[in-house]
Amino acid sequence: MKHAMMIFVSGILGVLTLAVVLTIGGAMNRRNEVSGNLSYAMEATVERLASDTELADKNVLAVAGCVESLALASDTDSDITVEVYQADMQKGVLAMKVLEEFRHPNGKSGTAEWERTVIYNQKKSVEPEKYEVRFYQSQEMMLGEGSCYKICEVLGGEHITPPAEPGAAGLVFGGWMDINGYMADFSQPVDQDLVYYAAWE
Repeated sequence: MKHAMMIFVSGILGVLTLAVVLTIGGAMNRRNEVSGNLSYAMEATVERLASDTELADKNVLAVAGCVESLALASDTDSDITVEVYQADMQKGVLAMKVLEEFRHPNGKSGTAEWERTVIYNQKKSVEPEKYEVRFYQSQEMMLGEGSCYKICEVLGGEHITPPAEPGAAGLVFGGWMDINGYMADFSQPVDQDLVYYAAWE
């Protein structure tokens, strides 16, 4: 009888220990799953929206997109609460907290909570285009591949300052002309290679 009682008590303790281990293991697995899902959803959402310059209200779309991605990744019937600390797509920052309330297989309730902040670096080192601007002393020199009066290298989007007026015996400098014979407009930013020649009166 004494041995039977010991076996019975040991059995109950074993079952209780197993239940505790399964409950703790289940909660840890759930927390890991919630943290992984939240991290993936936030990073994907912030990267997608931060790189899209045409969306008007990115902050609202960031939260909505992240919650949608989180819901799809979670694939659960548990209650999930999402708290947004910061959503600023102009700065490329999204900070959220997710709380999931779920039921263990033993019927007891449990929670999994995770906070995450994602900062997306929008500054990408893009080398600006460089363009060459050539100035010739006459149209004939430009067409006949004569020597160039001045060559400038300009970054795309910048303005060019015309060089000093060239001199020619007995002629008056009338301004710089473009390759099509129009007066040069140096107020426009440079977005391609350009060629100008000096007009004389």
